[in-house]
Amino acid sequence: MGAIWSFFKYLVIFAIALGGALFALRNSQPLSVDFILAHSPELSLGLWLILFLALGALLGLLTSSLMIAGYRRRLARLEKAEDKS
Repeated sequence: MGAIWSFFKYLVIFAIALGGALFALRNSQPLSVDFILAHSPELSLGLWLILFLALGALLGLLTSSLMIAGYRRRLARLEKAEDKS
């Protein structure tokens, strides 16, 4: 069962990577992003969109991980207080 699950995971990862590559190829217009303090190099529109999507996903994972860690600490304190009483 573990081998089937691993194969399915790798298949999904491959499909996502293939979809991202096709998306980047179809949106090949050069684009320079103007940040507040600097200008970016000209890259394709598809590459910029994929980069910003990945950055947003990583920031979402980071913030949700911080929230979950806070909830776990709070739960541990409550369980400790319950054990004392």
